[in-house]
Amino acid sequence: MGGALLEGWVVVEAVKAFTNRGRKPDLYFWRSHHGLEVDQLIQAGTQLHPIKIKRTAPPTRRHVEPLTRLRALRGDEAADGGLLVCGVEHERPMPGGHRALRWQAFSAWLEQLLDGTR
Repeated sequence: MGGALLEGWVVVEAVKAFTNRGRKPDLYFWRSHHGLEVDQLIQAGTQLHPIKIKRTAPPTRRHVEPLTRLRALRGDEAADGGLLVCGVEHERPMPGGHRALRWQAFSAWLEQLLDGTR
C-alpha cells in the first residue's frame, strides 16, 4: 500500500468510527513552521491523540519526533503517547512513550479509544 493511500485509509477509518457512533469526527492535522507534521489528531474526551502514518516497516526515532514535539507544545491536552501507524509485524514501544502499531490493527485500536476502553 502506498504512503498516501495508507494515510487516506487511516483518515477514512477514523471518520467511519465516529460516524458509526453518531458523532461528529473530531479529527485534525498539524504542521509546524519547521515542517514537522502530525498526520492526524483525534480528539477523544479531553485529550488529543497524535498519529503519524508511515508505510515503513522498521520505524525509527525520527518517525516519532513530530509526536514528541506536539506533546511538548500541547502539554496536558495531548495524550501521554502518540501512535505511529506503520508496517510493523506487532505493536511495539517507541522512544518518548509512543507506540508503533500495524496498520491492520488501527481500526480496533480506534474503536477501543472511542468506546473508552483504551
